[in-house]
Amino acid sequence: MSLIDAVCDELPRLGEGVLVRRVRIRVGPLSGVVADALAFAFDVAVSESPIAGARLEIETTSGAELELAALEVVDDAENR
Repeated sequence: MSLIDAVCDELPRLGEGVLVRRVRIRVGPLSGVVADALAFAFDVAVSESPIAGARLEIETTSGAELELAALEVVDDAENR
């Protein structure tokens, strides 16, 4: 859930009317996070959040990384 919270905390900085389409993270095996479990939990967690409908893209690394790498955002006006 803290990943969702971190993304939602960025929304005001991105501007009003912005939709998050994709969340890209980097996950290494030494981070203690199982990528498949994270992917499953992400879909459930975003369903009732301001980023509902966003897709998760996981880049696996060889170290201890667990970081938010990028957000793909669009202006909500483009989707009307």
